[in-house]
Amino acid sequence: MSEAPLFVPRRGWWRPDPRRAAALGLAASLAVAAISLVVPTPLRAPRLLSAPGVGSIADLGERAARAERAMRHARDLIRQAKIQAMGTSALADPSGLVGQEVTPLVTTLGSLEAKRLSTRPAWAGVLTERLAAEGIGPGSVVAASLSGSFPGLNLALAAACDALGVRLLAVSSVTASTWGANEPGFTWPEMEAMLVERGVIRRASIAVTAGGTADAAADLPGEGRALANRISEAAAARLGVPALRPASFEEAVSLRLRAYRRASAGAPIALYVNVGGAEASMGHSPAILGVGTGFVTGRALRGTRGVTAWFAEQGVPILMLLNVRELALRWGIGL
Repeated sequence: MSEAPLFVPRRGWWRPDPRRAAALGLAASLAVAAISLVVPTPLRAPRLLSAPGVGSIADLGERAARAERAMRHARDLIRQAKIQAMGTSALADPSGLVGQEVTPLVTTLGSLEAKRLSTRPAWAGVLTERLAAEGIGPGSVVAASLSGSFPGLNLALAAACDALGVRLLAVSSVTASTWGANEPGFTWPEMEAMLVERGVIRRASIAVTAGGTADAAADLPGEGRALANRISEAAAARLGVPALRPASFEEAVSLRLRAYRRASAGAPIALYVNVGGAEASMGHSPAILGVGTGFVTGRALRGTRGVTAWFAEQGVPILMLLNVRELALRWGIGL
């Protein structure tokens, strides 16, 4: 079925009544003014310099540009590696960050549009500015859950934290939703290991999990679960961090919190970032689906039982990188 054609005005002459035209113009102006009061125009992240150590608007702009360059370079390296490993089948994805619809590592359904949108380097620049606006800057410690579902957003966050001089402490997952980092050899922890080894980004992960149910890929068939666990162990070894092997959801949450505690070494956590939908981070309660995207309030997270809710209860600000389309419009990245 073809798309509906764009509106094309009919050609011809129209002689307007000047008084009627003036009245219509005034009414239109008032309508636009009223709408602008209700629906703010989406803008790029505000350049607010509330982060200590970020010296000026020019400094912040250079940091944002540096983050975008790092993400663009990382995408190119991953794409080249994919082409070498997979041949011409990898040419269709210009970002190198979009996986397949179905692989043995897929746990849930995802949106192809959202996955493609999340690969834009502009995310790295916008996140640099947004984090600075929240007071996150050199010396800050940020904890995160990086699922395999949005490797583009994982990479954008890592690049933004590097550009700001922020310590990023992430627990990373192997499994992913459809179109995410779901190809063996190119799961998120394996991508991160490759980029760290080549000096493109600093190591973000402090631990690696198989992901999925109970952080043990328990929702996958036996073969997929075994594959996820093998990749988790191998990627963790490359990154020099532990592979978490919990036996239950409760233990998955506990092991993640213990990893953050150990890695932060007593430094306060300035922000918790949830990327994607890892169960141990999101929790079991359907209430988590109503908390929204972007910077959210802790009140909406009560009762969700995951790591995100735990940090919210401690008064740590929360950044939810979900609902990519909505966030792209709100932050001025566009579609």
